[in-house]
Amino acid sequence: SWSIVTAQSLRMSRLLTDLRKLSELETSPIDIEDVDLEETARDAVDAVAQELAARGESRSFSLSFPEAPWPLSHVAGDADLLYSAVYNLVSNAAKYSGAESVIEIRGSEGQGTVTVEVADTGIGIPAEDVGAVWDELSRASNSGGHPGNGLGLALVATIVARHGGTAQMSSRLGVGTSVSVTLPSVHSA
Repeated sequence: SWSIVTAQSLRMSRLLTDLRKLSELETSPIDIEDVDLEETARDAVDAVAQELAARGESRSFSLSFPEAPWPLSHVAGDADLLYSAVYNLVSNAAKYSGAESVIEIRGSEGQGTVTVEVADTGIGIPAEDVGAVWDELSRASNSGGHPGNGLGLALVATIVARHGGTAQMSSRLGVGTSVSVTLPSVHSA
């Protein structure tokens, strides 16, 4: 029917737009400013919670960021891109978790680095798929029934790499997933 053709056309258009964004991200210069990843994470959680509420859904989010002896250091980067990376992680956690699931967002600091971890009690990812989920257009074999085009984690990986950081995932099928993004911190003088 015509509505199916229209829906598929819109989906293809979104896919091409996302591919173009990813391609531009790999080569375009990025704006560098001080970014507070705690604030970024809180904004991403608020956005995902609002999107869920608009669909009549909800998830339990738990945010844990250090306050003593001092708050998390800032990172140097493009605030919009870093928001996009954290938003993608929080959105994925919500997408692949049921209403009763817990989604934890944790911040920590290492030697010259800041890490934000997003962990869920969702469906998990088969061990053989974990490495490939960072690739463009790749989706876990158990992601059927969940909307997506396989670009979210590729976008996260590219954003993090452009900021001199690393992204890691650990997952257990049927138990949950944890994704950590580690970026160089900005040290105050």
